[in-house]
Amino acid sequence: MGGSRGVLLVFTVLAACGKPPSAIEACHKLESAGVAANCRPDKPKGLGADASESAAFDLPSVPGHGGAVFRFETDEAYDSTVKSFDEAKVLAGPHRYGNRTRHIFTQFNDGASMEVGAKAKAAIAAL
Repeated sequence: MGGSRGVLLVFTVLAACGKPPSAIEACHKLESAGVAANCRPDKPKGLGADASESAAFDLPSVPGHGGAVFRFETDEAYDSTVKSFDEAKVLAGPHRYGNRTRHIFTQFNDGASMEVGAKAKAAIAAL
């Protein structure tokens, strides 16, 4: 691999690695980790209203309940939402996991076990 073609390939690979995942892509990572099912695009709302996009999912470990994944454009929007969920932790529950570098945050029903939470935390951290 040489010349301009090799440089272009390296640049393309580096650019792809730096692109943050979409909310639906992050949700699919939660599916792969066994945390989520039936990921679908959703509109940011409620405590996640500052997100640029969101995805909803079902929580197989707590039938009839689910959660959401949010993606943010800025650190400020991410931080504001994390703070809002922290302030509402009595209502939002313990399952709030984020990756500030990738601007991804997820929250789901408090009926899930801490083992499910650990899987979610690891999946979001690995984005």
